[in-house]
Amino acid sequence: MKVSFFAYYRDEEYAGRRTDEFSAVKDLRCLGEALGGRYGEKFRHEFFSPDNKSLGAQVIVLVNGRRAEFLQGLDTPLSETDQVSIFPIVAGG
Repeated sequence: MKVSFFAYYRDEEYAGRRTDEFSAVKDLRCLGEALGGRYGEKFRHEFFSPDNKSLGAQVIVLVNGRRAEFLQGLDTPLSETDQVSIFPIVAGG
């Protein structure tokens, strides 16, 4: 699956790239673990809530254009053809 990163998640201290490819990931929870393994604990702490039961408060995750919170959260199933977009919550005007 293709994972796209936006805003400061593209910076070196997080993913350091615009996109990446992942395979054999069954759901968003597994993707979060894979992201943490590839990009480090700082990314992992942004992706997951402190209790690891939901997405972090500072992240927006879209699966095929739909917010993960409106699907099945971390239990949202993923397939090889899915497009996942990861955004930080940004304030401003």
